[in-house]
Amino acid sequence: MSPIEALQLVVDALGGQTALARALSQQTGRSVRQQHIWNWLNRDGGIPPAYAPLIVSLSKKHGLTITCSLLCPAFYPDA
Repeated sequence: MSPIEALQLVVDALGGQTALARALSQQTGRSVRQQHIWNWLNRDGGIPPAYAPLIVSLSKKHGLTITCSLLCPAFYPDA
């Protein structure tokens, strides 16, 4: 599974890009907008590594088993 596919699974599980952005904003206290999620999926080729643990914790709450190494393999190599 590619990092983009893993992120898309989380987006789908949470109910869309806006829902993921809202959840990340609540966890970080930073303004994460739907446009950020779209950029990660379509322009940037993945997420900033600092968001990987947050997205993993959100995915676990929705019954997914996504890992940091799936989301950012260059930054979080398989242990």
